[in-house]
Amino acid sequence: MPLFITRRSYNASDRRFTHNRATVTRYVSAPEGVSPDGDHIVDRATWLAQVQAAAPGGDVLIYVHGFNTEQSEMLERRRNIELGLAAEGWTGLVIAYDWPSDGTYWGYGSDRADAKHTAPYLVTDAIGPLKNLRPQPRVHLICHSMGAYLTLRGFAGVGDSGAPGTTPWAVDEVAFVSADADKPWMETGAWGALVMERRSARLTNYYSTFDRVLSLAEGIVHGEERAGRDGLPVAIPAPFHDVYCGAQYDDKVPPSGKTLRGSHTWYFDDTGFYRDLAATLQGADPAQMPTRRPVQNSSDLALLT
Repeated sequence: MPLFITRRSYNASDRRFTHNRATVTRYVSAPEGVSPDGDHIVDRATWLAQVQAAAPGGDVLIYVHGFNTEQSEMLERRRNIELGLAAEGWTGLVIAYDWPSDGTYWGYGSDRADAKHTAPYLVTDAIGPLKNLRPQPRVHLICHSMGAYLTLRGFAGVGDSGAPGTTPWAVDEVAFVSADADKPWMETGAWGALVMERRSARLTNYYSTFDRVLSLAEGIVHGEERAGRDGLPVAIPAPFHDVYCGAQYDDKVPPSGKTLRGSHTWYFDDTGFYRDLAATLQGADPAQMPTRRPVQNSSDLALLT
């Protein structure tokens, strides 16, 4: 049963969630394959009890989606992540943080504003309540595209008091996938690196130079290299790891999948990616993972299965 929280507003007349920001966080528990509506909104205590019941192993992975993502696509991808990790032996629970993306390429600017505006609630209404459960679960994040930007902003904007009872609060493994975040932010001493080093046990950045969506973001919007296309800077904190995925994309994705959008989302259909992610969530040593290979003239490792 999909469990997620959302900051999309809810239209009771149409019985659907919208593309607009909500003034409250809603907790949702809906049967698989059913379009969520008001009947699936539950109170926080009920939702947390369902999370506990569904995560007997104590691992909870929060999927934070990117821009141009409808709620239905978010749910489909959450399911893909759940199935992909389960096939690799990971027994944790996959939930999601749903924010009001417009679901269109042309909504990049408004999506970015909505991501920044709703970022703190990832901490105060998802991570905080989960970390206050007893027994306390291990909380991990997988952040795709603009979801990495949202996570950085959320982690930077909420202090220790933002998650009562867990001071100082932090999560375990964080995976950035096709991260739409400025590469310079992640250099040792820069604000993004400081935030993630303090608020996570380890950050793994999956990137690919074939990512055409991030290439457009670099050239048209930002003028800065993106962590999800160009990797992390040379100087990074010790718990940060770059994983180059271009070779995997080139080798494993068929020509029909090498579209503009496919170059940005292919990870979620790739068995090798899930094998690597499952090992990462289990705390494996990057240097010992059979899914990774050395990269010539670089300290990075490459995903290649």
